[in-house]
Amino acid sequence: MKVGVVGTGHVGLVTCASLAAVGHDVVGNDLDEEKVAQLRRGDPWFYEPGLKELLGETMQAGKLRFTSDPGEAMSGAEVVFICVGTPPRASGEANLIAVEHAARNVAKHADRDVVVVEKSTVPAGTAQRVKRTLERERSGAMGHAEVVSNPEFLREGSAIEDSLNPDRILIGAESRAAFDKMRELYAPLIEKGAPVIETDIPTAELAKHACNAFLALKISYVNALARLCEKSGGDVVAVADVMGSDDRIGRSFLNAGLGYGGYCFPKDVQAFESLAARLGSDFPLLGEIARINDQSVDAACEKVVEALWNVEGKKVALLGLAFKPGTDDVRNAPALALARKLLLEGARVVGYDPEGSANAKADCPQLEIAPDAYDAATDAHCVVICTEWAEIKELDLGKLTSAMAYPVIVDGRNLFDPEEMKKAGVSYYPTGRPHISS
Repeated sequence: MKVGVVGTGHVGLVTCASLAAVGHDVVGNDLDEEKVAQLRRGDPWFYEPGLKELLGETMQAGKLRFTSDPGEAMSGAEVVFICVGTPPRASGEANLIAVEHAARNVAKHADRDVVVVEKSTVPAGTAQRVKRTLERERSGAMGHAEVVSNPEFLREGSAIEDSLNPDRILIGAESRAAFDKMRELYAPLIEKGAPVIETDIPTAELAKHACNAFLALKISYVNALARLCEKSGGDVVAVADVMGSDDRIGRSFLNAGLGYGGYCFPKDVQAFESLAARLGSDFPLLGEIARINDQSVDAACEKVVEALWNVEGKKVALLGLAFKPGTDDVRNAPALALARKLLLEGARVVGYDPEGSANAKADCPQLEIAPDAYDAATDAHCVVICTEWAEIKELDLGKLTSAMAYPVIVDGRNLFDPEEMKKAGVSYYPTGRPHISS
């Protein structure tokens, strides 16, 4: 099947590679010519495990190519995916100008019957606006157009695995023909056992926001619980284990820490709240999710201040700068929010991340970047664990603390065993657990 993909960001590029990998002829379209030139060399512009290799394989097989010309991407395409960004406006609502622009290009350049797929996360009602744009802007060449909602459920750091072995494929459509076309598209995955959920379009559009908001809710809940545990002497990890043993709750996303970050959760919670307000439905819980999340960084900053008394002129090392392991994405990263707070307090802040250091430096120029974790910790008065990279968990604790000015660790991800910290003589400040004084 000939497939066009508009947008080569974290969703679009993974969509390109995974659809090509299962046998479709895919053309990725992006208006950024420098980005297209880089992709043509098989070099993704962001880090995602396995993506570079999959791009190389599919491009070498002649199944995937890239262009800055929307006409080239859409000519002959049976399915066109819209995978453009939907950043928040000042009001919190999703900015859908790129979605409209993509729909206009489909109307202008499609030359046959086509299914237009919303892959970007968009508020309910967007499909109807896309459909109206296709009708208003259509050229004489475009045949019958169907609009489908097919939200992505990709996790940065495991997006390739999630694409090739999805736990569900959600399709919202208005006709049996559109459902059948999408089932044909995903046939190689369905044959491997991927379940398909068919709904109407508004349900599919709402489901994506509902999923992300609920996952963010679990994170904020456990972080609020962590602060309660610290005040009462409880252990949030043990409490979360008890909670997780209940099948109705589950253990995933109940790890206390610095809070959620990245592009999707902050944007989607805000957009969902704005959608509810626009529809006249009171949903104050969504605002509380974001407020509690912000408090998680404040709590970590308070621990650094508590440990060091005055932070002015002192060196604080942040280990892990990306918002999660397995990615170089630092958008809304809690580590950078913490860095800015510490810099305002007068601290010297040095950071290290296995993949995200360059992006972090670009986002926060005052942040110093170290070549490795041990260099970052050298002469540091405090080390803060910000991202749970395996590399950081496997650090030689003796080597790390011997390089530090003070043996003080604030563990924003509960990465280390408190007993090991106690044996090592470390002043250890975990999250939602009793702190240990050296």
